[in-house]
Amino acid sequence: MPLLQASSLPSIPLLSRHFNFELEIRPVMSHHFTKKDIAKIAKTLSIEEPKKEGNLFRFVVINFISGRKITLEIFPELELGSRKGNLIQVFSPVGLNQLHHCTDFITSEELGEVIFFAEEKEKLTGFIVSKDAGLTCYANVDKDILSKDPFKLAGEVIGCAMQLGLTEHKLQEIK
Repeated sequence: MPLLQASSLPSIPLLSRHFNFELEIRPVMSHHFTKKDIAKIAKTLSIEEPKKEGNLFRFVVINFISGRKITLEIFPELELGSRKGNLIQVFSPVGLNQLHHCTDFITSEELGEVIFFAEEKEKLTGFIVSKDAGLTCYANVDKDILSKDPFKLAGEVIGCAMQLGLTEHKLQEIK
């Protein structure tokens, strides 16, 4: 990872004269989805094979009992502003949700869920897609909430802390 010396930053000359520090520039990581990843996601969501259409993989998830249906699309690489990265998008009856630059994902066949997450500095955003055509989104969550005792949190954020808490080991692996 590139390091910049404070002395090389012309916009803060007073600070660089009085303090010795280094600024770490870390680009937002965007996971590279492989065929193996796509197969793992399909298995977790109980889908035989997603449809490959150009630069996307499409998973149609239907819950026949409730009548719910969502469509998960994974674009392994797209132009997203000034840089390339992946895009996760989910169409549901109530709208479209997008997660840009997904850092990584975890699966739980036991729960029938895939958690896609994006890390940006001290914030985390997550999409939880379930095989029963459910979608839960948590955006701009302070990462420190993941390590807190869930019983000391407000009731409204316990679910968020517990579900996104499952990403902690992946976040550690990435660093």
